Amino acid sequence: MSVNTYLLLLLTVVVVFIVPILIQISRMIGSITDLIKTGNESVKLMVGEVTKTLDSANRVIATVNGIIEGARELGSAVKGLSEGASKLGSTLKESSSYITGLFGQVTDLVSTLKTTLSVLVKGLLKKGGKNGKDQ
Repeated sequence: MSVNTYLLLLLTVVVVFIVPILIQISRMIGSITDLIKTGNESVKLMVGEVTKTLDSANRVIATVNGIIEGARELGSAVKGLSEGASKLGSTLKESSSYITGLFGQVTDLVSTLKTTLSVLVKGLLKKGGKNGKDQ
């Protein structure tokens, strides 16, 4: 047998074995392409869902931030109210001391006026009685 015959025989064997392998590789590449397309579509859907979830989470976070800010403002208002109530209590305490002192002074004044009027009335009655006897 000649070299050409061996080469032809070798080429035939290679073709017989390589063609099915190439066909199988082609099918595998087609399957991989389909898998990649399916995976790509799934990833697109997943990215859309993740985006929606992140948007929802951002809205929740914004709401929580608003609630926290409202709570801070409420805390500040309660603190201011507490300080105002404390000042009012101090003022009322001072006012009650002042009013008590004022009532004491008014009582003393009324007592003095009462005593003065009593002495004056007694003096007038005495004078009136003496004048009535003298006539």
